[in-house]
Amino acid sequence: MPTIAISGGGSGIGHTFVTAFAKDANNHIHAIDVTFSDEVSNEKAAAKVERHTVDTSKQSSVDALAAALDGEPIDLFIHSAAVRGLVRSATEKSDNPADAETLAVMDAETMTATLQVNVVGSFLLLRALVPNLQKAAGARCVVMGSRMGPMAANNDGGAYAYRASKAGLNALVKSFAIDVPDVVFTVIHPGRVESRMTH
Repeated sequence: MPTIAISGGGSGIGHTFVTAFAKDANNHIHAIDVTFSDEVSNEKAAAKVERHTVDTSKQSSVDALAAALDGEPIDLFIHSAAVRGLVRSATEKSDNPADAETLAVMDAETMTATLQVNVVGSFLLLRALVPNLQKAAGARCVVMGSRMGPMAANNDGGAYAYRASKAGLNALVKSFAIDVPDVVFTVIHPGRVESRMTH
């Protein structure tokens, strides 16, 4: 029975992965998110689905998850938890997300909060699950990155918080791949996905 952990499992891409893997009764799924607005329940799923409410920006919350999963091998971890990094006051003035992440409106609070979730939170969560991944033969960790992360791909500017956080995420995953060679780590760009993050 493959065990699959999916962060961001309560909405967006993560929720889609949970729904897809839940169709196979052979799977055991750990859905991880700070909230579950679109819950997948065992009643609707062929697979065993367990939900874990975790705030990845808080060490204590991540530690509680690690304790709950202690000793359990994880064959696949899909990390898709992230925030867009939009300035809240700017989103109230425009329906276009790009207007809420420009040079003119970006602020320290938004930058800090975005980096806390997308970089620090990612580090804490990945590090916490490394022992579980190492217990499974041929384990893989797939991280949802973005084409907005590589500096060479930045031809448009803007999106300061999101770009910086995704660039930082790339660096983190590269280091994990070097430091934990018995687990396959990769970053993928899923393309633009219609979800709450993109609106």
